[in-house]
Amino acid sequence: MRKVAAIVLCSLCLIVPLFAFEKGIELIKPYGQDIYLSKYAAVVLKLGNSGAKRVSVKVGEHESIERTIPAERGFFCFTVELQEGVNRIVIEVFDGTKELYKTVRTVYRGSMIDKKFKYSTKFFHKQFFHTPQKEQVCASCHDMTMNEEKGIAFENITESNCFNCHYPITSDKYLHAPAANWLCATSCHTGESGRFNRKYKGESKYLYPDPIAPNCYSCHKKFKKKFYGERYRHEPVDDGRCNRCHDPHGANGSNKFLRKKVWELCTTCHTDKKKRGHVVRTFSGKPHPTRGKKDPTREGKELTCISCHNPHVSNNGYMLRGYMGGGTMLWCKRCHKK
Repeated sequence: MRKVAAIVLCSLCLIVPLFAFEKGIELIKPYGQDIYLSKYAAVVLKLGNSGAKRVSVKVGEHESIERTIPAERGFFCFTVELQEGVNRIVIEVFDGTKELYKTVRTVYRGSMIDKKFKYSTKFFHKQFFHTPQKEQVCASCHDMTMNEEKGIAFENITESNCFNCHYPITSDKYLHAPAANWLCATSCHTGESGRFNRKYKGESKYLYPDPIAPNCYSCHKKFKKKFYGERYRHEPVDDGRCNRCHDPHGANGSNKFLRKKVWELCTTCHTDKKKRGHVVRTFSGKPHPTRGKKDPTREGKELTCISCHNPHVSNNGYMLRGYMGGGTMLWCKRCHKK
């Protein structure tokens, strides 16, 4: 069944009118069968002498995105947003109302945390763009060199050679400093690998090491001392994979750059806490609430997982906050004072 699916998907990648090749139209990116971890994907079209004036792109069931192509462009590129899971991208190029070219690419956006999207089928695989050979496609229009200086922010971020293609990462409300200042290549995307992605070593100029924690600790020094000074560590902390919970570029909903709201983030892995009662049942027979109530210990905050548990490290079993022995009921009295 999986082989049949792969054949069908592959056939979707090849819907191209024959006259398109005569006019020199070609889709450079996405390649098809790519795996992305970012929510953005670049679309790069080679237009040749086609006289193309407009391009339409549809991702999944979303409305088509229309772009006007400037006159006499040999290449045209822009960015689309992907949803988690399989994304079917339909790309059409027009000269006025006449369709010159149509093709379909199928790509996969994975998730750092959601098990449903963490692993793709074997049909999809990582394909890196930033290699000297592949970058030649863009070199006629873009300066493909890295012009950052480590630790020195751009006064004008548009001067970064990375900006023109990767500017969507700055669209979030809260931005992590390396992304906001366009110091990504000297802070994180150093081309190095780690023990979890060593098989990709040398495949991209801007690979980042996995685990990423050593890079994070170069700025967040106090956390390194704290995280290894207590008895218990949450698994992502123990693995050094800060980016499982925190988006290293930015976020719209959290100035801690969390990938989801706290309760949704925790229950993505701890699914049993979503489906069953947690801790104890009250006298009414209902489970102890984990959200939807005021937090008695944090003024102005809603009750959630981190009301009771430290998400990073703790000296207490179950990653409990503030409980240093003396019996569980003593810890419960933080909230239940009567």
